Amino acid sequence: MQLDRNRIVIRERGWLDLLDLALRVIRAYAGPLAATLAVGILPAMLLNAWLLSGLAEPKFDEMAPTAYLVWMVILVLAEIPLVTAPATLYLGEAVFFERPGMRSIAGGFFRWLPQLLFFQVLRAAFLLPIVTWFVPFAMWPYLNEVILLERNPLRRRRAGQMTTFRRVKALHGGSGGDLFLRWMASAAFGAMLVAALWCTMQFLAGLLLAEWKWEGLCFTLYYPLALWIAVGYFTVVRFLGYLDLRIRREGWEVELMMRAEGARLSRQLT
Repeated sequence: MQLDRNRIVIRERGWLDLLDLALRVIRAYAGPLAATLAVGILPAMLLNAWLLSGLAEPKFDEMAPTAYLVWMVILVLAEIPLVTAPATLYLGEAVFFERPGMRSIAGGFFRWLPQLLFFQVLRAAFLLPIVTWFVPFAMWPYLNEVILLERNPLRRRRAGQMTTFRRVKALHGGSGGDLFLRWMASAAFGAMLVAALWCTMQFLAGLLLAEWKWEGLCFTLYYPLALWIAVGYFTVVRFLGYLDLRIRREGWEVELMMRAEGARLSRQLT
């Protein structure tokens, strides 16, 4: 591990700082990050287009295809954990490794896929009742990071062993108010980001293709693309928020500094 060469300064940050840092991380790792996001996003886009093909209206007449827009958001929210898993694994390695191996990322994904699927079903159960749909996102926002990066078993195999459930409760416990406020702010900012991206794509299409009507590709391509771009950005924000929470609750920066110094001394001795 190259802990003493990490490209992110390990310290506590505010929510606005995380939004700014996410842009810097995206710029630093643009190519590999885009590739790992595309691995999950492209199949999801094709699947959603097929599932909602009957609701997509080719023309915008008196009103927007409301059902199509709403169901697209629901599908995207349900798919986020699986779709963003490769990018989360990449970020987890890229912060502390010079060159993350794609083979290790793929191996980690398939190894922990059963847990991801299990919690995906659990998230879907929370999405059904309106009153609890926000719980997996607002109260357990770093569930994916715990599964993929900390790699605890689902069931305890020996006394005192940390399981994923126990780790999630320990990490998020006592921070519910702050996490909920951050979730509300992220949801509001995300909605504005999607609207801005969607309108920008439609505007560029009008300039380049002389197609100014809100129909066809405006709904079937630009809208889901805007959603997934926002998801990709907030995947980085979420990862940075996970680091920040561990620093705040567990003093993780001290552990990382000690491990980094140990790695440096080890290289000098060898």
